[in-house]
Amino acid sequence: MRSHSMALPRMCSFLAPGAALALVAGCATQPQPIAATGNDTSVYEARGNEPFWNFSMAAGTLALTTPDGPRLTRTVSHAYTRGHTRYYDAPDMTVTMTPTPCQDSMSGQQFTETVNITAQGRTLKGCGGNLVPPTQLNATRWIATELDGHKLKNGNFLPDSHDSATDENPNPAADMFTPTLDINESGKISGSDGCNRYAGGLVFGSNGTVSRAPQAGISTLMACPGAHDHVASVFNGLLKDVQSWRIEGGILVLQTKNGKTLNLRQTF
Repeated sequence: MRSHSMALPRMCSFLAPGAALALVAGCATQPQPIAATGNDTSVYEARGNEPFWNFSMAAGTLALTTPDGPRLTRTVSHAYTRGHTRYYDAPDMTVTMTPTPCQDSMSGQQFTETVNITAQGRTLKGCGGNLVPPTQLNATRWIATELDGHKLKNGNFLPDSHDSATDENPNPAADMFTPTLDINESGKISGSDGCNRYAGGLVFGSNGTVSRAPQAGISTLMACPGAHDHVASVFNGLLKDVQSWRIEGGILVLQTKNGKTLNLRQTF
């Protein structure tokens, strides 16, 4: 009969609810082919620690970088799902991606997927998929990258059509002049405006909220060299008016009551 020649995956799709439960369970674990290029044409990235490693997948190519060897690239030979996990097999490498929450052990950032990579006899575990926006910023540190639309480098505004300032310090050590924001366990702030240390004034709450601290903020009063005085002034003017926060593409965006923004990247 025709029904006897039906393939198992198709049989699974026609089973009535409550019938042949054992067979249904078996069907759920049957490998199902998927595109070797991944879910779409974009680049999939993952990372892990101890040892530190980076992984990417694009157009059917797997690339793994570790601190103790050359970059390993392989072409996917077999791709499939089993249950909710995606498998990508290549010579000397197997990558699995499971949609379970994963927290980076160093940065504390949350990702949507857990990634395991077996390559050349060892297994690496880490996180991949999309970055999950945090609901709070407690115990984090940030460094300013853009103030009111003007990008910063080494503590100076980069020149643009509205700003004739130049980058006086191309040396990375000049980052000591870049404004920072430290948020402690209770949401209170401290840091540097690029010249002076400051503390207090704001409290960062959950889900994008910012409130005024009971006491006004305090700051040291050292003189600032060159253009850093201007950067510090702009930073302080924006920070005191911040009323909300959000995460966009891994960048912390602070918004003032006048709609101006202060962008920062996380350092831990």
